[in-house]
Amino acid sequence: MRTTFVSWTVGLAAAVLLSGPALAAPTGLGVGVHGGYGQSADAESGSPLAGAHVLLNVAPWLGVVGSVEFKFKEDHVESGIDYDVTSYPINLLGRIYLPMGSLNPYVTGGMQYKVIRYGGNLFEDFELDDGENSFGWVAGVGASLSPAGSIELFGEVLYESNDPERDLGSAVEDAKDFRYDQWSARAGITLILN
Repeated sequence: MRTTFVSWTVGLAAAVLLSGPALAAPTGLGVGVHGGYGQSADAESGSPLAGAHVLLNVAPWLGVVGSVEFKFKEDHVESGIDYDVTSYPINLLGRIYLPMGSLNPYVTGGMQYKVIRYGGNLFEDFELDDGENSFGWVAGVGASLSPAGSIELFGEVLYESNDPERDLGSAVEDAKDFRYDQWSARAGITLILN
């Protein structure tokens, strides 16, 4: 799968570079909001997310996005112990567009810093640290649509790989094996400032 993703990314980048200036994604600085839904690998169910972002399209084929999000509680159950996880991802992602006028597909990827908070029955019986922080990476695909010069709409699907230490103490050893890698689908709107 990784080889296919890399091959597809290289092919897309080559197509963009060879497409010339006739096909142009909007350039400039923008700010916006987004929302979506995602689920961690070992969660019982997914949850919504909401966030804000800053977009800098430095060329018709290249952009950089910084975002801060709030991922609502997800329920986890392990060995009869239920607990919930709330996370606050902070992303710095690059975008490589295939400029096609007002509709611009893209691949995206970069790094993520995640603040994780635990709650639920897990913490009623044990005195444990209720959170931790970790670094990870993000990769995905999406498309942006520019119906007007100063407005950009986008939708994307992301995969986030994150492996926090999960130092939850020996009383909940099984919870250490939970995976917090997750997928998410999101949509948003960006106001291009210049």
